[in-house]
Amino acid sequence: MLAVWAVLAMVLAVYAGGLSYGLTYLGMEEVIPPYLIALSSLLIFFFGMFKAGGVIFGREGYENLCSLPLAPAAVVGGRFVRMYVENLLPTLLILLPGIVIYARAVKPGMAFYLAVLLGIWAVPLLPMAGAVLVGALITGVSSRMRRKSLVSSALSILVVLAIFYGISRFSYMDGGLHPEQMRELADTVFSLLGKVYSPAVWLGRALTEGRWVGSLGWAAFSLGVFALVGACVSFWFRQICQSLFGSSARHDYEMGVLREDSVLRALCRREFKRYFSSTVYVTNTIIGPIMSCLFSGALLFVNLESLTGQLPISVDVCSLAPFAMAAMLCMMTTTSTSISMEGKNWWIVKSLPLSVKSVLDAKLLMNLLLLLPFYLLAELLLLLALHPGGAELVWMFLLPGVIILFSCVYGLTVNLHFPVMDWESEVRVVKQSASAVLGGMGGFLVSIVCVAVFLATPEAYANILKAALCVGMLLVTFLLYRRNCGKTL
Repeated sequence: MLAVWAVLAMVLAVYAGGLSYGLTYLGMEEVIPPYLIALSSLLIFFFGMFKAGGVIFGREGYENLCSLPLAPAAVVGGRFVRMYVENLLPTLLILLPGIVIYARAVKPGMAFYLAVLLGIWAVPLLPMAGAVLVGALITGVSSRMRRKSLVSSALSILVVLAIFYGISRFSYMDGGLHPEQMRELADTVFSLLGKVYSPAVWLGRALTEGRWVGSLGWAAFSLGVFALVGACVSFWFRQICQSLFGSSARHDYEMGVLREDSVLRALCRREFKRYFSSTVYVTNTIIGPIMSCLFSGALLFVNLESLTGQLPISVDVCSLAPFAMAAMLCMMTTTSTSISMEGKNWWIVKSLPLSVKSVLDAKLLMNLLLLLPFYLLAELLLLLALHPGGAELVWMFLLPGVIILFSCVYGLTVNLHFPVMDWESEVRVVKQSASAVLGGMGGFLVSIVCVAVFLATPEAYANILKAALCVGMLLVTFLLYRRNCGKTL
């Protein structure tokens, strides 16, 4: 896992450095600091919004700490510091390469470096405050409702869709650049950054102009907002935790009608109950399928001829659309973390008179049933948008289905190799485990590789290639499935 994080850190630093070098090459050095500040801040806000509720209001941590003589502010403050350290490291990986390239290109005075030291440490504070506020609001609102996890998941998904809608509207309004704007491209970028995230422009200008007093003032303002959000969360901390984890017992229980069911259906129903009981589990795995439907629906309103005409190579949309749809559907499968989500209750499943095949089949079937409505809706929208015929119609249904089946079995295989059972927060499993990183992106990476291979293959051999891909993935899927069923849980 350390090697995986090291590779991701290197990729992030190289990307930030390459982006900074490109801006320097265009003569837009002054754009580098605000651009990278906005980029890192948006990443912190977007990803922190999902895990803030689970980290701050974690059940296990609350149960262990509530009996100790600790104030809620101390508990919340400790968790805020933890989140700050976790977000500061990727922020530095993004900002430092750009600052080095900017310094080599501009050769600023000592005031620049002093402004950087006084302001860079505060970059994660504002987006963290926003992410924590949104996460706490979602958790607090859902905690007062009967179906807490479902309501929290629905609110989180609505926030993500609202962000996507805002980005699309923003792109629509500012998508075209006139020749006059091209001559003042730096001012245009500053204007766009100001609309997306104004604090990045404030701090960026303070850094490039060497105004260390302004940088220090911005850091103090960020720290004040961060402390204010922490105080608000501390005030409501105990009430939210009690609403989340408290339950009332009914004393009028009566035995109902017992119903017998098959092992597979009973286990699959159990998997769905476990899935919908976790907000972070739902939001992390359902965004990809929703994006696939949005992508397919967007094609209904896009002029495909003008879109493909702007690309440097000739692209057959009907041939590539199934891969794009499959990549989003398989962006994070539930099977890649379904075993780890059992946690310390895994011994219960192992003690039951169940075969390994029955347990794994239920987890696999649950993932396939979850993706089925999104798959059918996305396919319907693609048919209405692209009007495929003949062989294209067959491949449009078959290729995504095969990739989905492979990704679900592959995710289960990876989770069997990298289980995490001693977690305290579900965020540790869903977002930070090796199986989530390696297993959840299997289908997405396979789709990308298939697109690359398809683009490099002559059109005359396209159908043969697609048939070979389907047969090969089905064979690999079958071998992985047989191997999984032969394991000992």
